Amino acid sequence: MKRTLFGLLASIAMAAGLLSGIQGAAAAPVAAPAAVEATAGDVTIQSLPTGCTHYKYNQGWVGICSHANGGSWRASVDCRPEDGGPAFTRYPSVWQTVSNVPSYVSCPPMSSAYGGMITRSAVRE
Repeated sequence: MKRTLFGLLASIAMAAGLLSGIQGAAAAPVAAPAAVEATAGDVTIQSLPTGCTHYKYNQGWVGICSHANGGSWRASVDCRPEDGGPAFTRYPSVWQTVSNVPSYVSCPPMSSAYGGMITRSAVRE
């Protein structure tokens, strides 16, 4: 009985030590990160995406830019229900920031899609 109780108490102490971040004497110190020299090369940040195009695709709209330049973009679509209901605009929830990655947003069935795209600068005031 004493051995089981001692084992249980030892296990609890070890678990508490691990959870609280106590390290054993054998733990090696963490080395400081090495200095990294940043080189820009021919990359320039112009803040607005360039080489952008947009087009209708299926029941929605696609927007894509060939150079992000630190900026971002997203497709925008105006949906007009065929039953004559009010028109509404949809946007994807995520702004694209990686070159040549498309942004897509769609309209629900039984509606017409008319769209474009929105760009924004990396520098916001």
